[in-house]
Order: sequence, then structure tokens, then C-alpha cells
Amino acid sequence: MLVLTFRIGEYVYGLEAAMVVEVVPPAIYKELPRSPQYVKGIFDYRGTVTPVVDLSMLATDTPCKPLMSTRIIIVDLADLDMSAKRGEKFLGLLAENITETLKVDDRDFETSGLEIPDAPWLGRVARIGECMLQLIKPQKLLTEELHMVLFPVEQQE
Repeated sequence: MLVLTFRIGEYVYGLEAAMVVEVVPPAIYKELPRSPQYVKGIFDYRGTVTPVVDLSMLATDTPCKPLMSTRIIIVDLADLDMSAKRGEKFLGLLAENITETLKVDDRDFETSGLEIPDAPWLGRVARIGECMLQLIKPQKLLTEELHMVLFPVEQQE
């Protein structure tokens, strides 16, 4: 499997490249008052209002640093939410050190042996050289509460 890698703090994480629509530079966001702190805001991604989640803030309560390698990973919600139609709703994941993709055999990944209720989005791990690469499960980022905040059901008038 091809994995897009990034860092949260000093640790390496990854996302299956097949889930990635595009990687774009940080944008100017419209903040969403009273939203969770890890919701960076919304921006216009190719004509679609797209929310952005700061993965560093979500995991460590420290916002992503404004590095040259800090980018927004765009994922299609159709890959995360069966009720979404392909190409209509996107989610942006702000992360640091997005600099490479790695080819990792699926058999090299194993479960961590831990389930963290406050971080259900943490996936399997693989040993890559001197570090551990942990996959992110973006479908687990969207808790029911967060889904309601970011994608409220529009009421018919």
C-alpha cells in the first residue's frame, strides 16, 4: 500500500494514499465560532466549502506549525461516510511535514494492542527503519458530534 506520511509532534503518521484526493497549501480559513479548537475553520476547495481539522491540535492540543511542509490533505467524504456522494463534500486534514509517500506492505502493519477511546482514529502500526509509522483512520475522525458541527443537515423552508 502507498502511504502519505506526516508528523504530529515528533511521531510519524500516515494515511493510505488511495484516500487522498489532493494535497494543497494552507489556506485562509473562516473560523467557526464555538467549534472545537481542533477545527481550524472552513475554506473554499475548488468551489466547495470544506472544513479543516488540525491533526496536531486534535492529538496534542498544540496547533500545526506554519512550516513549508505544512499542508492540507483533502479526503473525499464519500470514502468516509456512505451517505455522502463522491465529489460533493470534502474534509481537509492539516498536518506538518507532508514530504513523502512510502510503499509499505500491508502485512507489515499490526494492531497496536491498545484502544484509546478519545483517539479512535489511531490505526495499525508498522516498523519503518528506526521509527514506528501509525496509520490514521480518517473515517474515525468524524465523531457524530463533529459531523453535526461540520456538516449540519440543511433544513427545508
